[in-house]
Amino acid sequence: MLNDIIGHKKIVSQLQNAVKTERIAGAYIFSGIKGVGKETVAMYFARLILCENEDKRTIPCQACRGCRKIENGNHPDLRIIRPDGSQIKIGQIRELQQEIHYQPIDAERKIYIFINSERMNIEAANSLLKTLEEPPSVSTIVLLTENIESILPTIRSRCQVLPFYPLTEQELTESLIDRFAIDKQTASSIAILSGGVVGNAISLIEQDSIDEESVPEILFETDTLAAFRLAEEFEGNLESLDTLISWYRDLLFLQQEAPIELLTHTTAIEQLKTLVPRYSRIRLQQSIKTVFKTKEILKNTNVTKILALEVMCLQLLRDGSG
Repeated sequence: MLNDIIGHKKIVSQLQNAVKTERIAGAYIFSGIKGVGKETVAMYFARLILCENEDKRTIPCQACRGCRKIENGNHPDLRIIRPDGSQIKIGQIRELQQEIHYQPIDAERKIYIFINSERMNIEAANSLLKTLEEPPSVSTIVLLTENIESILPTIRSRCQVLPFYPLTEQELTESLIDRFAIDKQTASSIAILSGGVVGNAISLIEQDSIDEESVPEILFETDTLAAFRLAEEFEGNLESLDTLISWYRDLLFLQQEAPIELLTHTTAIEQLKTLVPRYSRIRLQQSIKTVFKTKEILKNTNVTKILALEVMCLQLLRDGSG
């Protein structure tokens, strides 16, 4: 449903116009980090296409036979393909190829949504390419990916690519206030902690994590040997690097005696105040740069994750002792 979508107004409008003008492409790629909203928008797109209500505008009616079948997970013209184990395998593509050329059963178009399409093995990708080279006129394939660079260039060139970006802090804050009826300070803190990623924000709200904050160990640890243990913890939760930046940011604000409203971790202010004397402004700024640099290295190079994180932790511990 449209009400489930937070942000991505331009993409949603583009998809609405494609349905309205009956210019739906044969293949799309929705690209963006985990939790950014790709699957939610893909399902909305499928609902809009398969809704049988002739008066539909921008919201599927949810009452027709097509909408009810999607809701029950048994619409014959909608298929969701997920990795089989760690990969999307050639057998799954061959199964698609056996049925994609047949006419839809209930609707005027068939929809195939691939979750984590970057996990197609090379055989599956090459097989899918053959289908995309001669796409059936009554079918649409939507590839969702967290890493578009892992998709074959020949596949990318045959798809309309729609990039999904994290929301701005202001946009997400306003959306959270409107959707979940939470106060502005809490919404702002969640927007920052989530890095603008809607899925992360919703998880924080559902887990009530904003009320259970504790200062990351790396901020008060002094033993550089702890760097290796801490690096392993970060490796298991790379999203926590964004949160770590927000903690350093709060320390910097406290050191400069900025208004409390600017802080993200308002429930841990007293703990943070005890740490402020340990850090100079230059050290805090350098620590933030170090984490950002590590994130870029992990994203854009083939360096071993644990090695990059160990270097980062060693540097941060030295920063914190300065």
